[in-house]
Amino acid sequence: MSSLIDGTRSRPTSSRPGRGRTGSGRVGGGRPGPNPDLARKLLTVAFRPSGLTMLLIAAVVVVTLVSASSDLTGTFGAIATTWLVIHQVPATISGVQLGVLPLLPTAVMMWVVARRCASTAVHTDSRDDTLRLVGAAVAGPLTITAIALAVVADASAAIPLSSPNTLAAFGWVAGIHLIAASVGVAAAHWDRVVAEIPPWASTAVRPAAAASAALLAAGAVAVVVSLLVSWSTVGDLLARGNGFVGVLGLTVLSLLYLPNLVVGAAAVMTGSTADFGNVSISVFGNIGGDLPPLPLLGAVPEGVAGGIWPVLLIVPAAVGVMLGRDCARRIAGQDSVLAVLTAAAGAGVVMALLALAAGGDLGQFGTVEVLWWGFGLLTFAWLGLFGTVSALFAMWFSHRGHMKDEVAPPTAEPARESEPELAITAAATTDGEDDENADEVLAQESAVVVTKVVEAEIVEESGEPVQVVTEETVEIEVVDAEVVAAPEADPTAGAEPETDLPSKPQESSD
Repeated sequence: MSSLIDGTRSRPTSSRPGRGRTGSGRVGGGRPGPNPDLARKLLTVAFRPSGLTMLLIAAVVVVTLVSASSDLTGTFGAIATTWLVIHQVPATISGVQLGVLPLLPTAVMMWVVARRCASTAVHTDSRDDTLRLVGAAVAGPLTITAIALAVVADASAAIPLSSPNTLAAFGWVAGIHLIAASVGVAAAHWDRVVAEIPPWASTAVRPAAAASAALLAAGAVAVVVSLLVSWSTVGDLLARGNGFVGVLGLTVLSLLYLPNLVVGAAAVMTGSTADFGNVSISVFGNIGGDLPPLPLLGAVPEGVAGGIWPVLLIVPAAVGVMLGRDCARRIAGQDSVLAVLTAAAGAGVVMALLALAAGGDLGQFGTVEVLWWGFGLLTFAWLGLFGTVSALFAMWFSHRGHMKDEVAPPTAEPARESEPELAITAAATTDGEDDENADEVLAQESAVVVTKVVEAEIVEESGEPVQVVTEETVEIEVVDAEVVAAPEADPTAGAEPETDLPSKPQESSD
């Protein structure tokens, strides 16, 4: 933490080389330290969430001790132990180890840390600043953990409280805050993260989170339904509180342990086994036994499983189908299968970690546990298998739709109406032969499409032969003809050349 504190102080630049702070903000020519504004934010990330948590713990402990008319001698030891318990560090009281710790306070604290890191990571531009942020988020809680271990060791002389394993304490605290800080920073810089990993890997993140949430939601529904069915048993257990304070305490304790039971129910739905001491629960068979008098455990079914219980296995299969469709919608081709497998693996890791944290020793009742590695593997198997099949079907239907679009005949365009034909109106001929010639010319011109209209003028006929227009003509020019006096025919000249225009009567020039 000295480097963070030094970053907030202004020191004069030493005139001797190699010592002091350089003009560029580097210490001893090394990496540049954080600027004062960033240093203050790092200190806030390091100690604000942990400090608020300690204040809340202190208030709850004092209120609890006063409500129970207990002595306040071991207040500091109880506060320090509660800090460790929130971080899933087993506590030993009167020689009995309590390893089954509630997940709800841990989840809330991780959410707060992730939000704080995400809001601060927006102001970090370099990789070094991001690493400093994650380091600060872990260093602050570790400092408080060291103080808490010292307080517990000192309080053990006055109250029946034993110090936990030091390495386990630091490991749980560092791991929890590292995960929370990493999630917050990754959410803030998601665009940078996506640019550095394959597309199928980035695509699998949201489907994996959705699949994990769906499994936990199904477990929560199963717990609520079981509580409603066994409401009489739950009421009898609450009545053992002997008064308002006792009932309130049992209710709060049941709410704190509710996520633990949800994880166990989700594990049972995948085919795994949840053990509560001598009691074992599975969709294929139950083993009865004694349970702690906690109202929440009234949801644990009694008797031997069977009948329609294996139908619960349809839940992870349905979640797998949903996962496959989600991945196929986000990315196309074979990458969707890779995204499904990656998402299934991620969901399996999350479930395994939750199962590992949800269990532990419970004194004389034995061990409460879910086979964490079995839960993780079964989650991966269900989601990976049905997700892959669903993604392949989605790819096949998509490819089939594209093929139909390609094979479908193009829509026929309505035939363009031919442009109206402009015929040259011929004057009435003086004899029947000229009329027949005019009709033949008009009949030939009716098959010709006029594409160009120009103005032309007929000049005097020359003695040169005129090119005969045949039926192969594809273009005709409509002219504005002007009749002029034809020169007198030379009796010695040859036959009059043929033209494509109808003959007109000769008019006298008089």
